[in-house]
Amino acid sequence: MLLHKNFHIPNDMVTTVPKRSDRASLPPTGYLTVSETSLRAGLCFPPPAELVEILRRCRVCLSQFSYRAISVTVGLIDLFKDRGTVLTPEHLSQMGRLTSDM
Repeated sequence: MLLHKNFHIPNDMVTTVPKRSDRASLPPTGYLTVSETSLRAGLCFPPPAELVEILRRCRVCLSQFSYRAISVTVGLIDLFKDRGTVLTPEHLSQMGRLTSDM
């Protein structure tokens, strides 16, 4: 419950502690791997729709975003909302390269 309180995770969201045999890159079906670092960077649940769209369009998963990338992206999403507009992948592509090297 401390995790839920500290990072504003909804109470109806199930969190589990991984077993030694679990791998972050292969979460069980229906689960998402999230690090404490991502939560400290400002990630909240449910994640902003803009962030989900950016990840989808760039074909990267959340775990590939660093602390700094999440922090900057969430900050930009908030900044754009404050200005009455929506951050899009096109806005980000004008700021720099965001796609994976695959």
